[in-house]
Amino acid sequence: MRRSAAALFVVCFFVCLVARVSLRAETTPRELDIPVLVAGYGAAFFEETAREFESLRPDLKVRIHGNPRINDQVRIRVMAGDDPDATDAVLLYPNLIKAGRILDLAPYLDGPNWEGDARWRDTFLPGVLERWTSPAAVTNSGETTAAPPVAAPVYGLPFAHAVWTIFYDKKRFRENGWEVPRTWDEFFILCEKMERADVSPLSLPGVFMRYGDAFLRAAHYNLVGPDGWRSYNQLEAGARTDPRFIRAAGILQRLATRHLVKGWEGMTHTAAQLAFIDGRAAMTISASWFASEMRGKLPAGFELGAMNLPVFAEGIAPVDTIQTQSAYYFLFTCGDKEQERATVDFFRFLTSRERAKRFAQLVDSPVALRAVGPDDYSPLMRDTAALIAKATGSFDAAPPTSATNLAVINQALTDARYRLMTGRITPEEFGARLESAATAARAREINPDNVETRHGFAAAALLLVLAALVAWLVWIKCAKGRRSAPAQASSSEHLGRLRGSLAMGFVGPSLLLFGAFVVLPGLASFIWAFTRWDGLGERTWAGLFNFRWLLLESDVFWFALRNNLFLMIAPALVVVPAALFFAALIHRGVWGGAVFRVVFLFPNMLGGIAATLLWMSAYDPHGGLVNTALVKLGFESFEGFAWLSQAHLYAALLPIYLWMACGFNLVLYLAAMQGISPDLYEAADLEGASPARQFFTITLPLIWEVLVISAVFLVIGGLNAFEMIWLLTSQDPASGSHTLSTLMVSTMFQEFQVGRATAIAVMMFVLVLVGSAAVMRALRRDTVEM
Repeated sequence: MRRSAAALFVVCFFVCLVARVSLRAETTPRELDIPVLVAGYGAAFFEETAREFESLRPDLKVRIHGNPRINDQVRIRVMAGDDPDATDAVLLYPNLIKAGRILDLAPYLDGPNWEGDARWRDTFLPGVLERWTSPAAVTNSGETTAAPPVAAPVYGLPFAHAVWTIFYDKKRFRENGWEVPRTWDEFFILCEKMERADVSPLSLPGVFMRYGDAFLRAAHYNLVGPDGWRSYNQLEAGARTDPRFIRAAGILQRLATRHLVKGWEGMTHTAAQLAFIDGRAAMTISASWFASEMRGKLPAGFELGAMNLPVFAEGIAPVDTIQTQSAYYFLFTCGDKEQERATVDFFRFLTSRERAKRFAQLVDSPVALRAVGPDDYSPLMRDTAALIAKATGSFDAAPPTSATNLAVINQALTDARYRLMTGRITPEEFGARLESAATAARAREINPDNVETRHGFAAAALLLVLAALVAWLVWIKCAKGRRSAPAQASSSEHLGRLRGSLAMGFVGPSLLLFGAFVVLPGLASFIWAFTRWDGLGERTWAGLFNFRWLLLESDVFWFALRNNLFLMIAPALVVVPAALFFAALIHRGVWGGAVFRVVFLFPNMLGGIAATLLWMSAYDPHGGLVNTALVKLGFESFEGFAWLSQAHLYAALLPIYLWMACGFNLVLYLAAMQGISPDLYEAADLEGASPARQFFTITLPLIWEVLVISAVFLVIGGLNAFEMIWLLTSQDPASGSHTLSTLMVSTMFQEFQVGRATAIAVMMFVLVLVGSAAVMRALRRDTVEM
């Protein structure tokens, strides 16, 4: 009887436990993972939307998270197959669409909107869905004509809707009698009037020179219309040498070389805005997020106005056409229809009338929805809202979506744009360079395995030098081994060898961790270097193609290698002597030595990123510490000097390297100097040796090994230089500004060429290994005993 009762109790207990677990599983809300790009719009609105949606749908929990670096983070997740439910991060969506990983929204768009009183598709502004509607998802035509067939798949869902405009101060325009121009001729006449009034017409961030493309796109689209714009984005032959494109390029060059604020080439985004707000420039170019960024920052009495970009009198596009750039969200397929439906429901709520109006009011930015009118914005946005309301057409300012286009055309445009805007090439040469890049992109698409030999001599020389260095190191090692007699250690010199099992107990765990997190990924990268892979689809074997392309065809690789060699040699020639000089002074007991030691070491406590941002501010052409100090010292030519322009970037790096690296090397040398016996210096003093002679005959020989170590550090640092260049070029280096590290990151995360990026990593590994070994061998001397 007791056994039966006990068994019954156990059965009841497990039944209750299972029921509780099942009930808990049923009541656990389904979670939506949506990383968002937190840039000009912030995250407050999206967090608020998520909480309100959860209150309406208790069965769902929305995890909105993001930061300005979300693009890189989501790219890594997607490459690893860990897809979020939705995101607006910049990814290689054409490849994801082909792989079936992006949800087709057409069936849902043809259903009801959140309020249930209209078709969801019809709640969006005209044309905004076409960019990611098949087949326009790949061609990026930018047309805003009739809606596509209902059956056409739609992959991107627009929300925030940026409009490119020229911002100006209305009050200043009234006081000077300036009128808003409508044609390019009127615009340039206005610029000349402003210059006669001793005001620079326009500010533009030269460090982020892509803002200038707004003028090029506007002038080009106005001349060619939707059909010509489609041909341009589809890389059709002759589109970039078309006289109309050349004419548009001439507009951009005339504007950049004659009418921009002095020092614009070295201006950051913030500096360009400040030049406009301070009144040094009468206008600035930006998209509509500028109004949101300026809330609470404009001085009293500043009346912000926005004008559409000018047109040609003979242009074929409607004069009220606006240039837009929508932020698109993409929903991922996951195999769980309920999860996908829940994600769609969240975005139906996000695009509801109430949420759209709330976004416009909270963020003060346009949305790609019909629900928002001019009265929903602040006075800062009224002009932009009016432009949207009366626009008879629009075109998408975003770059082409084809992977080939992104890989080839964007880099070519970055390089040629700088030369065009600084007057180094003519508009005709600008068009010819872009046409050449487009031809190469088309040829690459037809024959992806073709390699054009452009750097055969340089490649042969590099391989010969590496082979010679390796042979030299091996020969020296072998020769040393033959000369060295086997050392016979006496039992008195050590306590004996550790047994193998005991030794593995000490080093085994560390060896396993090192192998798992360093060796195995390194071996994987070596293998990936011989494959062709975009990180999303299947890997295919490519053999030596990636290495052949880098060494024989890629101009950017050789520019990057040249820049790495500069950063390896030039800073060392400055840092090592300076650090030795200051270390010797402190070692000799100079007054305030302890304070100087802390001051010199302080930059190393900041970290590379913080120090780079500090120097970006110091190098500001107007108001920056560097130019201000030089002008105060009497060097008037440095007024508005653009240190961060592409022409002066690497020269500007030398003071940064000196400031950052001098302290570390000073402490390293000083520690070695303090290990030298004072008796040697006393004996030298008695012999009458001067301090300089003591330095070269005592100090330098006894710290030589430390000097060798610091030289190796400088070699490795020069070959691995990344964050400084990446930040100072606003993450968009021109070909001539790249280093191997920035080229690797761009190739991996912007072009999605994983195989080629790992090939660059392998070459960096070889260069660091051989270079470090060669420096250590070349600088090695016999050890000096004290």
